[in-house]
Amino acid sequence: MTELLPLASLTLLVFTLLVFLRAALHKALDFLEFQGFVADYELLPEALVKPAAAALLALEGALVLMLLFSASRAAGLVLAALLLGGYAIAMGINIRRGHTRIECGCGGTPQLLSKTLLLRNALLMVFALLPLLGLPEALQSAEIVVAIAAAVFMWLAFLLFEQVNANLLAIREMANSLKRI
Repeated sequence: MTELLPLASLTLLVFTLLVFLRAALHKALDFLEFQGFVADYELLPEALVKPAAAALLALEGALVLMLLFSASRAAGLVLAALLLGGYAIAMGINIRRGHTRIECGCGGTPQLLSKTLLLRNALLMVFALLPLLGLPEALQSAEIVVAIAAAVFMWLAFLLFEQVNANLLAIREMANSLKRI
């Protein structure tokens, strides 16, 4: 069991890095759109939307860099969990308000707010924190290749989950629209 811990930790570390790399790139490539997502949550005065969006993008970019270097990995993983928790709180507030027709702003496939996204974020928080139990110091080349391949597989499964979730929400929306006709 203890031999698998560094391998599992590296897998989850690389997975977390991929999730946040994609999210940060999505935000950076269309920062204006991301500002709109932040504004849609209606949690901040309008004057703070742009600075908050910039701060979130900077934090995600810093987090990705932190995960690349062993000296800052633990702090990067904690930051990842904190950001995911903060995002979940913002989503939860709006779900409770009944404001679910907001795009989450997570990056990638457009997804409206739902309890499924809250569960996803909780799971991603666990995935971000688990590597802290055994951050790898030295692994063999073959172990590193296996961990990276497993992380890429997890990430592709994550992307598939996001697409399926978005499709299910769209189908529900269409079904509800048809009921009103």
